[in-house]
Amino acid sequence: MPHHMQRFGNTIMIDRDGTKHDVLDRQERTLRLAERDHGVTARVLSAETGVPLSTVQSWKRSFAPALMSLGDFVAVSRVIPDALTSLCLEPGGKHVGTNGCGDGNLDAVAVHAGDFAHDYAKARHPESPGGTEIVPQEAAKLSEIAGRFTSEARKTA
Repeated sequence: MPHHMQRFGNTIMIDRDGTKHDVLDRQERTLRLAERDHGVTARVLSAETGVPLSTVQSWKRSFAPALMSLGDFVAVSRVIPDALTSLCLEPGGKHVGTNGCGDGNLDAVAVHAGDFAHDYAKARHPESPGGTEIVPQEAAKLSEIAGRFTSEARKTA
């Protein structure tokens, strides 16, 4: 199969820049983190969104996961935190925030900003895993903190 085509289950998809692979990777990570960190299991997602349990489970298969439809993604985004919704959109360089009433939690913004500054300084320290370069694990953690910060900051705008 040519390099610009990938097989996902029985479907062959044209993938010129790896976007579809990246989307499936982020989808899996989002669902795993939603369950691990927020207790949002496949059953919870099904109950909260009305998406059949078998469909939700198909998104989480380790071999040939199904790609979420846009409608299902919107439904899921109502259930999971903004930072996880943004994780799904990383391949497109986008992020989301909930429309707030303008009186968000400034304390949460400050905590996330402090966490980011601390972890950024740690990642740039010469004795960190990548020396002064930020390695993928550090970048992922910083991205997660930045997503939480951005979400809270939008609520205060």
